[in-house]
This record gives sequence, C-alpha cells and structure tokens, in this order.
Amino acid sequence: MLLAYRILTNLLPVRCQVLGGEFLFHASSVGEVNAALPLMRRFEDPVLSVFTSNGYSYASSLGLRVVRFPLDSPRCLRRLLYGKRALVIVETEIWPNLILEAHRLEIPVVIANATLGDKAAFWYSRLPFFKKVFSKLKLVLAQSREDAVRFKRLGAPEVEVVGNLKFDAVERPLKELNLHPFKPEGALLFANIRGREVGDVAEAYAMVRRVFNVRLIVAPRHLENVGSISAAFRRRNFSVSYLTDPDDTDVLVVDTIGDLWSLYRFASVVFVGGTLRPYGGHSFIEPAFWGKPIVSGVYFYRQPYVRDMVQIGAVLPVRSYEELAQSLMALLAFPDEALHLGKLAREFYEKNRGVVGRVEKRIREVI
Repeated sequence: MLLAYRILTNLLPVRCQVLGGEFLFHASSVGEVNAALPLMRRFEDPVLSVFTSNGYSYASSLGLRVVRFPLDSPRCLRRLLYGKRALVIVETEIWPNLILEAHRLEIPVVIANATLGDKAAFWYSRLPFFKKVFSKLKLVLAQSREDAVRFKRLGAPEVEVVGNLKFDAVERPLKELNLHPFKPEGALLFANIRGREVGDVAEAYAMVRRVFNVRLIVAPRHLENVGSISAAFRRRNFSVSYLTDPDDTDVLVVDTIGDLWSLYRFASVVFVGGTLRPYGGHSFIEPAFWGKPIVSGVYFYRQPYVRDMVQIGAVLPVRSYEELAQSLMALLAFPDEALHLGKLAREFYEKNRGVVGRVEKRIREVI
C-alpha cells in the first residue's frame, strides 16, 4: 500500500518550490502558523511549508520565507528537504513521504505541539504502513498526556509531554479596525462558529435579546460560512452587517481573516465555537489572554487543556443553546462574577506559558 501511495503522489502535477535555509517547519493552516512563529524565531535561517492557501497567504503577509506544501510528492520533497538540519512538523500533519524522505536524508523529524484525537488515531492504526511512518519520527513533543499515549501506541519511539506552544504564540499586534458606526464595546463575541451550531448560537442570542439589549460579534471558523451565519440571524429579525462594511446593526459578522484577535478586547463574554456540536473546539487561549469570561459547549476534545480550565472554574460548559443563553444572561446580570471568571482564565494562561523554551531545547538536543 505504501509503494502504491508513493507512485501515485510522485505522479501528481505539483510545482516543486525550493527554499534554502537550515530548518524546515511545516504547518497546516493559520492556527499552526501562529503556533510555529515563536519557535521559528529561535532558530537560525528557518523556512516554512504550509498546506492550505489561507495559511500560505497569512504566512506570506508576515514576511516569512514560505512555500506551499507540494502534496507529499517525493520528487519535490527531496529538493525541499535537501540541506536541512531538522524538519519540525507543527501539531498533526502526518504526511508519509515527508517523514520518510526526511529519514532517508538523515534529517531528524520532530513533531512539536503534537496533538492527536481518538478518531484520527483509530484510522492511523487501521492503515498498517503508518506504523512504519511513525517509527521514523525522532521525537514527539506532545501537548497532553493523552496525546502522548496515542502517539506511543502508533509506534513513535520517543514521546514527551511539554504543553501547548500556543500559550507562547497568542500575543500579536493589535489592528485599529474601523468599526463605526457599529458599537463593539461590551458586545457578546461568538468565536469560530461552524456547521450545525450556527442555528444553535442564533437561537441562543435570540433568547438573550429578549432580556438584554446587547450586541453581538460573530466570527465564523471558515469564511464560506459567512452567508449561512448572516441568514440565520436575519431569519430571527436581527439586523446584520459585516466587518468589511460595518453598520449600526444588532450583529456584526467577521468576514475577514486575522482580525478576530483584535476584536476580543471589546467583548463582555466570549463563546468559543466548535463545541456545541462534536467538532472538537477551537482556541480558548486567545480569550484567556484577554481575561474574558468564557462559555463553551462540551465538545472541546481537540483542546485537552480546557478540561483543566473547566475544573478550576475558568470556563463555563453548556450542553445546549438553552444552557448557552442562560449562562450568557447570568454573566451579563452579574458582572462581578464575569470579572472573576475572566480573571481565572487569565491566570490559567499565565501559568501555562514558557513551552517554547522547552521545545527549542529538546529540538537542539536531538540535532
């Protein structure tokens, strides 16, 4: 099966971009690029390979030396990897040829900020050739104990738990956004909303608005969801405008990439999306940095650190849009409680910083 895969990928009509540099980092999209940034800055002559077009555009806008990942084409990867001292894969981009070609060239392969869910681990275990791929990894630096166990079961020879790089990667320059005449101060903020939870959050907001005259900022996980999100709120008779063309409306929909960070500062309460339905959740670290009270669904299995946040009371978990509405109204009604919740989130963020130094140290040790 592995031979067939190699033959097929070698025939792909991809452009073989080549960059110099000593250290090759590989990331999937925008989130992984952000996680890689503080680590890349600690290495001499780093270059970056990115899988998605959004991630590539974002990395280019930051002035990084970046190429589009050549779809695991062995002939391209040999050229891209030539002369590198190490390959650092960020999070979970397990491309067989990328890892095997690096191993053939005697380039140590490290997975930094490694995370692996149950479903992904199950499918990797069902494909026998991945056992060989995982065995070629030099070092896996996992976000959590559960992630480490899964990588070890799949055959990774050396696995350590070091924490989440994103605690060191979250802070970035603020953008001065032109939001006038929309009034963002004190608005609710729903971040990374996606899929089937669009209707849920629209209904929750409708319940809140029966009691509190509070505005809402909604940021979709994917820009293709902008239309469905806007329609869901308009069906409930809310006025809607967009970040690219703001107006004095009930709801502001974020239709840009890279601006959510600069919007968190205005929020009275943040709901983290991808959690009311089983998508696994998105970053809680950004609202925690801002010291915002955070509400979440219960499906945050892709963010294992959130269990600790829930345990200390830094995140309020809810199971339905009704519970979401009730939690939002409780925090709006009792601002001191909201302030305390946000303080706990910020303390959790501070406690978990410092991962980048540990990751850098281990990478340098293995090369």
